[in-house]
Amino acid sequence: MKVLIVDDESHVRDAIFLLLPWEELGFERIFMAQTVAAATRLIQDEKPELAIVDVVIGNELGTEIMNYINDQKIRTTVIAISGHDDFQYVRSMFILGALEYLLKPIEQDKLYGAVKKAQVQIGADPQSQSVLSGLSRRQNTSEYQQDLLRNLFQAELVESSFAQLLEVAPQFSEKKQCRVLHCTGSTLSVHQDEFLQRMSRLLNQIQEELESVGQGVIFQNMQPSMDIVILLYGPAQVDFDRELHRIKELALRENCAVILGSSRMHAFPNELRTAWKEAMIAADHNDQFGIFALKEYDSKMSNMYLKSSLQKESALYSSIIIGDLPTIKIQLQRWAEIVMNGQPHTIGLLRLLWEEFFQLYNDWERAAEITDEDVFLTEHIKTLGDILGNSWDGTLKQMYKYFITCIEQLIENKKLMQESPNMMARVTDYLELNYMKRISQQECADHFHINKDYLSRAFKKHTGIGMVKYLNNIRIRKACELLTSTDLQIMEIADQVGYFDAKYFSRQFKVVTGVSPAQYRYEYRSQSSQII
Repeated sequence: MKVLIVDDESHVRDAIFLLLPWEELGFERIFMAQTVAAATRLIQDEKPELAIVDVVIGNELGTEIMNYINDQKIRTTVIAISGHDDFQYVRSMFILGALEYLLKPIEQDKLYGAVKKAQVQIGADPQSQSVLSGLSRRQNTSEYQQDLLRNLFQAELVESSFAQLLEVAPQFSEKKQCRVLHCTGSTLSVHQDEFLQRMSRLLNQIQEELESVGQGVIFQNMQPSMDIVILLYGPAQVDFDRELHRIKELALRENCAVILGSSRMHAFPNELRTAWKEAMIAADHNDQFGIFALKEYDSKMSNMYLKSSLQKESALYSSIIIGDLPTIKIQLQRWAEIVMNGQPHTIGLLRLLWEEFFQLYNDWERAAEITDEDVFLTEHIKTLGDILGNSWDGTLKQMYKYFITCIEQLIENKKLMQESPNMMARVTDYLELNYMKRISQQECADHFHINKDYLSRAFKKHTGIGMVKYLNNIRIRKACELLTSTDLQIMEIADQVGYFDAKYFSRQFKVVTGVSPAQYRYEYRSQSSQII
């Protein structure tokens, strides 16, 4: 089998390569790519059974690779990997068919588990693969039609796209009115157990249902925030009640909470964009919570907004600089109450509050000279959807609690940044003294009482390479010393320098030195004898 590793950062590619004994897992050839273009070329030429794909590749997205795999009907299983702030894109990767995702920095046991899971899928029985292939073909036959329907959301493309649509699907001449449902991506509970898988199933089922009756289509990854849009269309007299009831049934069956806004009925296709705007506004005005929470638009609704308050922002930031937690809690609540300006607590208002807080948070990070490369917020990352996923009652309190957690982490990270050079020197000393043991990044972080993700970034900044590669280099260096100064067998040397598999040790040794351990020893002794 073949595996492709796609990431724009070389240390991540190297770490993934070094973490597993790929050959023993059945992968004889390993390819690497740092761009989408390079990845798609390798996928086309080599047809790897497995691809490990970063969801954000420089200025590109891993979803482009997923789309290519689906369009070309290539049987490549994908494991997505992501940083802390990429979950809107991770959701898209799952929707497009990714099997699993892993959070950076990659842990060996989790990578191993994901690869074993992928091997099960790769080895699926032919009947299952035939079903999957059939679904893929059916999706691709309607792809052009979906693209044209998506274009109808852009006013300048309506006339030309609808004309092309009528050429390939004349039945659309009978579609006279439409209704749009909108789900804002940030309201989805992406970290809830198996939520992304359930959401993927739900969207596929909704698509199949709408296609079967010829009265709608579902769009994923709609801007501005990777939203989900359901377009219902039909003849002049249709009311779409049946379709709405069926979508609710499917959501209940998958136990998948979806917060939606619905437009009024509009002329299709000329008023489609107006319908979408109404659906977005209605979604923001939704004050319900549940598996299928639908808010219908009425003319009294308008765009949500927050009131600006530089005075309260400054007071909150001042309390953060001082580091006085009781004062921070008071100032945070005062700031939130002022900017919400007495408006009802709807999904949209809480979404704006969430976005505004993290915009301020980014400003505080920059002021503290903490960059995204240096720090993550916490190990227990949340989105607004995760907060909403608990219950509607007390949602604002849960938001305050999470904001405080983030502020505490910011204060702690600022201290760590100030101590970082000395701390990283201690970490490298620790690795030099303990290279022969099984050391994970989490264990190292626990030993020094710091955040694992922060440790990973700070270590790379200090040494220029990732911790996995750094530790591997120490072990190979120590192995070289033992090969030249002792008569120990290769298996014994592997064990003494921290490798618990002699074959894996030999492969890693050759990657670093260019020769096998036995050849290294032979060449060293040959040179020594010539000198004598």
